[in-house]
Amino acid sequence: MTPTTAVHKFVSLKLYLIAFGIGLAVLHNFVVPISATIQWIVFAGTMLLTGIPHGAIDHLVDEKNRLHHHKGFAMVQFLTQYLSKMALYAVLWWFFPILAFVVFIGISAYHFGETDLIDLPKHEKAEPILFLSYGWILLSILLFTHQTEVMVILNSLPNFLDSVATALVALFGKYRFYYFGFCSCWLFAALYFYKVSSKASIAPILIMLLQGIVILTICSQLPFLLAFAFYFGLWHSLLCLSNIRQYLMVNSELLQWNQLVKKAVIFSVIAILGIVVFMFVGSRYSQASDLLLWLFIGIAVLTAPHMEIMSTMFSEIRSNDKKQQSSSRLPVANY
Repeated sequence: MTPTTAVHKFVSLKLYLIAFGIGLAVLHNFVVPISATIQWIVFAGTMLLTGIPHGAIDHLVDEKNRLHHHKGFAMVQFLTQYLSKMALYAVLWWFFPILAFVVFIGISAYHFGETDLIDLPKHEKAEPILFLSYGWILLSILLFTHQTEVMVILNSLPNFLDSVATALVALFGKYRFYYFGFCSCWLFAALYFYKVSSKASIAPILIMLLQGIVILTICSQLPFLLAFAFYFGLWHSLLCLSNIRQYLMVNSELLQWNQLVKKAVIFSVIAILGIVVFMFVGSRYSQASDLLLWLFIGIAVLTAPHMEIMSTMFSEIRSNDKKQQSSSRLPVANY
């Protein structure tokens, strides 16, 4: 399979996912409301089939990352570092849940931004702020357009509703319009800075902006569980898996989906069992007993080291794309 064919399939996947998301939103809002039971089934299905498993081949990605930097790879070293980072983040959640939540929102915003905007030309100075601003407004839409459902989960965090948190929630309710106005201005300023700094064509920027608007609209029109299932379980996870297939390409051949499943199944089962145990221990031995809360915390703990590995992979992909674009512009010598 040629790189051009891989790109076409990647674009097709995006279009299919957008069509599915629009169809889901139309069904829920204009045809028949999707029941809570169906929402939970869709949510659980996407978490089990794509959401959690999309990080189950991080060891292969890390091995490729190290190969690019001429470093050796050892599974024992990888697992030690991976599990140590998870343990440290779990401890942070246990003792300082509010700080852990803020950290998770920040790194998730950056991670979602670099995933969704991977097709933009690489520019090391301008892209970090663009990734963060895009991901921040995405998470803001996902969380604050479902404030009631999110607050039910956050209220389970020990000491969440102290005087400062309560005041912040009240302020947001009062100044929501100004907050989203600020986020929008931040995003457009970051886009302008990126455009000027990178000298990129306006076409891919407009395409990515339109894509973002569509995704934000879909998420805002779905109930929280469905919005999370659509964005994280389908859009984000499947696009990550598609990029991983491209990254692990051997002799211009994409890793087949069935091969990807075989390589991911063992670590997927371990990760799912680990989250189940984490949910049980957290709900039983902490002040917070909400299983959904501990499910989200478990996903957060699991994805903390995953985000770092993916960030390195995305940087490598964008660097390779930049090199290919530069080489394609070189003059051809006549002999």
